Amino acid sequence: LDERGLAVIAALPGPVCPVAFVGDGRSGKSFLASKLTCEGAFTQDDSDVAVTSGIDVISMESHPGHLVVLDCEGGNNAMSKSHSIVTVVGALIATALVFVTDGKASEAAIEALSCMLEERTLIKCDGTGSMHAQSLIFVVNQNRLRYGDDAFEKILAAEHDEDRKELRERISATYAEDRRKFVTIPGDHKPDFEQRWEQLHDAIREAATPLKMGKLWMTGQQVVHMLKQIETLLSKHGKVSLPSLHRHVILDGWLKPTVSQVMNSRMDKLLEGFSEQEYESQRVGSVMGNCMECKAAEERVGWLDPDIDEFYCEDCWRTFSPKVLKCAFCNSFQPWPRGRVEVVTRQWNCLDCLMQLGVDIE
Repeated sequence: LDERGLAVIAALPGPVCPVAFVGDGRSGKSFLASKLTCEGAFTQDDSDVAVTSGIDVISMESHPGHLVVLDCEGGNNAMSKSHSIVTVVGALIATALVFVTDGKASEAAIEALSCMLEERTLIKCDGTGSMHAQSLIFVVNQNRLRYGDDAFEKILAAEHDEDRKELRERISATYAEDRRKFVTIPGDHKPDFEQRWEQLHDAIREAATPLKMGKLWMTGQQVVHMLKQIETLLSKHGKVSLPSLHRHVILDGWLKPTVSQVMNSRMDKLLEGFSEQEYESQRVGSVMGNCMECKAAEERVGWLDPDIDEFYCEDCWRTFSPKVLKCAFCNSFQPWPRGRVEVVTRQWNCLDCLMQLGVDIE
């Protein structure tokens, strides 16, 4: 672990939204990672020797916190050493995993992805706790073939011998169909490059949700503590126990200091005047009311306008704003699928804010 990279992550207040670029060596991972952040952010070279050793990291502001982009050392390059544990650790902490292969979706790429997932079993759940839900974006960079939108699903469903079938089953079992995407990127001199890049960019930003341990959004400092604990456990035992990470991050790194801060400041006294309605558990769901726009006689499903506090039905909302809605908490505009209605406040909030508030969105 490099202290300079750890310092970049530790300085982030959270939430932290990590994106890891992994895959073949010399496949253009650094180019795509730079395209996501800023041109030239990560070292690039067209030589046959890898230019990324370990994991390079850059952070940038992104609602609701910071995007942390991890450019991981590539594998499958005969001219360079490959440290598989680097890819595993990078993939472990990312909520968006961008697997990059060059030219075509080869059997070797499928095998490399599956092997990386197998090596991640060094993280032992031991029946308790859970890591974040991760999304996979399989990218064919500098694509030379013509693929349909369902190409990756066809690859995973293809009938092969037992060994190749096992590789595909491991990928399918790790990433549900709604958590895996397939994107092709042509050479940057091709006329459809920008269109394809925008498709990849949008997929990454949608997949890069805040990193959580259980239901707790992690700060940069907690991510650093977790990385150091992973390194310590791997060095000593060759595996990592997830419950020990929970204790280290949540109990020692968050709960104990937070309780001490509350008790020392006497903030607990602020709760004495709360009403029963304020204590009511927040949750997502459907809200009924009388629409101020269509004036329907019966109550309809909808929510309150965050600016004027008046109720409008869902059909009228779709007429007003068919693509995006305004989050009542952070006031940002998000696509419809990226939010839910919270039943106590009767307002629409983005998924990121709901998670930050501790509201279960499942």
